[in-house]
Amino acid sequence: MGDRPALSGLYGPKQPLPVLVEPLGGESTGSFVNRLAHGQGLHLDQLLTRVGFGQASRDPQRVRAYPQLTEMYVNALGLEYLATLCGLSVQTLQEALPSLEQRHLLPEGEEAVWKWPWAPREGHLVPLCSGCGLLRGVTESVWMISPGRWRMCARHLEWTDDHRSSKPVTVSLEGVPETVSAQQQRETLQQEFGSVGGQLFADAFQVAVYCWTCLPDAERWVQRAGSVGLEAFSVRAAPLVVLPEAAQLAKRMVAFERLGERDRSLREKWLAGVRRDMAAWGVDADVGIEPLRQWLSHHREQPAQLGPQDSHAGGSTGPVRLPGSHEFHAQSVWDLGELSCLPWQLGQPACEM
Repeated sequence: MGDRPALSGLYGPKQPLPVLVEPLGGESTGSFVNRLAHGQGLHLDQLLTRVGFGQASRDPQRVRAYPQLTEMYVNALGLEYLATLCGLSVQTLQEALPSLEQRHLLPEGEEAVWKWPWAPREGHLVPLCSGCGLLRGVTESVWMISPGRWRMCARHLEWTDDHRSSKPVTVSLEGVPETVSAQQQRETLQQEFGSVGGQLFADAFQVAVYCWTCLPDAERWVQRAGSVGLEAFSVRAAPLVVLPEAAQLAKRMVAFERLGERDRSLREKWLAGVRRDMAAWGVDADVGIEPLRQWLSHHREQPAQLGPQDSHAGGSTGPVRLPGSHEFHAQSVWDLGELSCLPWQLGQPACEM
């Protein structure tokens, strides 16, 4: 479609709006269009008719809440209308806004069309860290299409997630440096061991979720939730409060994957070490041992390759390979859940686990 601003046809807009707004990389289309409207002194519902035709609530207040609840999709002609309105090329818009990629466009027709389905087709709507927004000159909320259901900004110590109607919108991490460190350990694990590192962290997170679901009143988890202003037993607080324990367990899982022979005595010795960890967490190890035995049932086979594979920066060990029995059983509800071989989900009742 070229790099120049698109021509919108006979009935579409012919020139950009008076105030141009820059899309942020990874932003949702709905968020960008909302900011574009505000730049003109308009509300979202007042701008939508210029982008094309579509069905929306008759309640303007409800329409104005769309960007934080769902995502906007357009067809090819609607994309051209939007590109003309914001003074950018179609290509530039598609590179910046994930939901405008070719595979997400609505079916072509003779009219420009937009839709706001019940939920995003792909990814999750998660607010951009307010500090990062200010660095880009944006003072209002920006909603990102995120692969995961939360985002952590180590620079500004902010946690945001897809609990769109909950307060606070952003959570300060100043009181939980161990959670920030755990996220950094997750990233390090993925750098050192590639996709396997991400999968093992996901498994560790699932075990921590199991323990939290059964024992959400563990003192350290309650204290962490309180220190960031979240309800102790809320599902929203769970990822934030269990991440440090998940990071610790992930290290042990990596160590297990790097073992040679895996006879019963070695497995029991490994479990004993994790039991000690759980006791230090204030978690009944008899509860936590059940998900660990399930995990071991998927990791009995010795991996095909455990030794160093690459020597990247710092001489770190290359990725290990999971055994063939490691299959992904969890549904794609959480970005960590969908990578795991353990099937339960955060928010699932303990009796169903």
